[in-house]
Amino acid sequence: MVEGESRVQLPFRAMKILETPNVKDVYAVAIGVDGELCRLNAEWEPLEPHARPFPMSIQQAIIVDNVLIATWIDRELLIARMACLPLDQAFREGVERGDLRTARNLEQAILPEGAVWAHVLDAEPLALATMGDGFCFVLWNRGIYGFDANGVERWRSPPPEWPKLSHLPMSQETVTLHETHSTIEVWSRAGGCLRLSKSNGSEIGSAHFELEGALSSVYGTETQRVLLLSDGRCYQYKSGSRIADIATKGPIQHAFFMEDSVWILSGWREEIALSESGVTVKNQDEVVVQHLVKDEQLWLLTNDGLLAHSSLTE
Repeated sequence: MVEGESRVQLPFRAMKILETPNVKDVYAVAIGVDGELCRLNAEWEPLEPHARPFPMSIQQAIIVDNVLIATWIDRELLIARMACLPLDQAFREGVERGDLRTARNLEQAILPEGAVWAHVLDAEPLALATMGDGFCFVLWNRGIYGFDANGVERWRSPPPEWPKLSHLPMSQETVTLHETHSTIEVWSRAGGCLRLSKSNGSEIGSAHFELEGALSSVYGTETQRVLLLSDGRCYQYKSGSRIADIATKGPIQHAFFMEDSVWILSGWREEIALSESGVTVKNQDEVVVQHLVKDEQLWLLTNDGLLAHSSLTE
């Protein structure tokens, strides 16, 4: 049982909530583990019944101004899609998965329902991130692409490489992208970091971090980075130096930086606050998939679709 007096039960098991500050009367979008999408009001309540524009799990999703950019992949059917869905109208129900089996040719490709634009992808999308008024993404063995919100390509770069890490397993596999003021950081599973110009995709620099495991995701501020490993380990860096190294119960699902210099980590049945004064942990019965702040109150989302107040920082 999560703590806190206020709670909202979403209509499906959720994997992420994305806030929508530029969409009138819509506070956020909830994303379900089976591809469900639902717009929420400021009380976290659904504005209408949820829908699945495409019959599979969403791989990655971001908000760019007033649209949702998302990728879908079905490894069994070898199908991958990217689409832009408007947020000023309800999501629409798409086809069933069986329909995808019968549409094998590119000319017959089924795209997400209600999309403003959509693309058939010829490789697995490995990472997706906002980039100013557009976005960028990485396709396996294809390259890195910068697009505008209309789905038009601005630039492309070759597949990222980290030659100094080539002796490590999966060292050349991109796991995440991180946007800074002027660059896009491309991170590999072995801890490689390639910095690209946001304006044209040209390489600015490259570095690597010593890891005792496989990198799963990266979060950061102007001077800090939190590196999350797939086994639940967390490294905190400040101005390039490691200042914290903690072990947790299992994979950390999400992290964000609060204004009072505290990192909030959404852990495996635990909430974690990481600050200069130490580490605070609160156990939970369910997997915590995300933390959010609304009206100066910390909320947590668990994998059963329950949103509730968190007392972690109180």
